[in-house]
Amino acid sequence: MIVPAPQEARDRGRRSRERILTRAIELLAVHGFDAMTMRLLGDAAGLDNSSLYRHFPSKAALIDAALDRAAGDVFAAVAPLIQPDVPLSLDSLEDICAAAGGYLFDHPFTARLIVHWIMSMGEQGAGFKVSVPATDKSRPGGKLLALLRARLDDATNHGRLRKHATPEALVIILGAIVVRPATYGHLFKTLEPKRRRKAARAAWEQELRAVIRGAFAP
Repeated sequence: MIVPAPQEARDRGRRSRERILTRAIELLAVHGFDAMTMRLLGDAAGLDNSSLYRHFPSKAALIDAALDRAAGDVFAAVAPLIQPDVPLSLDSLEDICAAAGGYLFDHPFTARLIVHWIMSMGEQGAGFKVSVPATDKSRPGGKLLALLRARLDDATNHGRLRKHATPEALVIILGAIVVRPATYGHLFKTLEPKRRRKAARAAWEQELRAVIRGAFAP
């Protein structure tokens, strides 16, 4: 019997974990937090329960890791555009939002997972409880929000951005960045079958930038 070298074993474990998370994001996006089961995930990933639980001790731990992975991917897409030593402007805010939305537009499963997370927050009664603190700077989502909030505060305090965007505008922007990428694939196939995806994506980005400019222009 050949025993794998420690580094080889770690690499294999890392690949297995990433494969599980990829399948988990897809299944959570389709089924939601309640209906997605570890058995369903194991069947999709080609792993038995013991292999799954070796990587993730519980369904809650798996979902937290999937959400961290999703937030981390979005963070990686926008982090180069958020420079701590460069003042945030209206143009750069547009670029950041377009980069985040563009990533989700190209990765609709991740967008749909984030929609499920948003819809699960603050709900009462039955249902699987999901908690990824947005204020936890040790996690990708919290790190991204903290960095962006600091740059926004600096920009509004120096008059480069409007200090108080209306709640309605913020909801529209959130919908444009997350909800539309999560649902557009279905609409694209049914309502606009002849429209090229590239043209649709360009039109969506133009609309997103216009909304941001209207909400934050000083």
